[in-house]
Amino acid sequence: MDIRRLQAFCKVYELKSFSRAGEELLLSQPTVSAHIMALESELGTRLFDRLGRTVLPTPAARILYQHSLDAFDRLENARTEILALTQRVAGELSVGGSTIPAHYILPGLIAEFRARYPEVAIVLAIGDTQEIIERVIEGNLSLGLVGAPSDHPDLACEQLMEDDLICIGPPTQEALEQDADTGVFDPDRLRRLPWVIREQGSGTRLAFENALRGQGMDIRELRVSILVHSTLAVLQCVKAGLGVSVTSRLAVAGALQRGEIRQIPMPGLCIKRGYYRVHHAKRHVFPAMRRFLEVLSAR
Repeated sequence: MDIRRLQAFCKVYELKSFSRAGEELLLSQPTVSAHIMALESELGTRLFDRLGRTVLPTPAARILYQHSLDAFDRLENARTEILALTQRVAGELSVGGSTIPAHYILPGLIAEFRARYPEVAIVLAIGDTQEIIERVIEGNLSLGLVGAPSDHPDLACEQLMEDDLICIGPPTQEALEQDADTGVFDPDRLRRLPWVIREQGSGTRLAFENALRGQGMDIRELRVSILVHSTLAVLQCVKAGLGVSVTSRLAVAGALQRGEIRQIPMPGLCIKRGYYRVHHAKRHVFPAMRRFLEVLSAR
């Protein structure tokens, strides 16, 4: 089988879209379609059901996808082992980060790593914690840095650092701080406030949910003003006056210093969350990945 056809097939399988697969591979959609049609002709079976704009893999496609990943792993393994003979650390490393690690932690670490190993090409994927964990489990990412631990039996998981979650609000609106200094947890006050809340699957949301649960409160009791899918969106919505939110101190330190937002007291809630390195425990650790893990652990 032609490896270029398999690469196009895997991208269509992962993204469930011929056009998006073409964009990632820098190929036209007709070229991607031709690769898939050639594979279907070679195998004598349909690989995808095309239902309008929806692309669904067939059972044959699921089998081919797993074997394709194995084949790509073997080829990369051979390449890196050959390079290792000359003491070179090279190749491609796919790293995933949930929102805060991807924007505020990984760029500096990647820069440090690239300064040491310039022959390694880094691909950085961004998603929420659950998305990154699932992509590591599926073999689409070499490793991830996420905001919540995983107990999946195939994953190695290690906490690397800790962060505070704080409540933030717009710099004006004095009413947000009414009754804030009682020194005890006040669920009624939290229920009165308008909230900017992260989506399901977010590590920040999970930590907030656990903290509320520890005080006998459910996050569903909050009055949600808007549901958002990134830390940047949280910051912009709070600045616009849509409500208060809980987010990483690391992520909003600059905005706090500039006076664009302010910290809102939350008596009785002290929320800390960790950032965790995850990788597939049963997959081969290539030299580039081994060196990157060393950089992470050193931090």
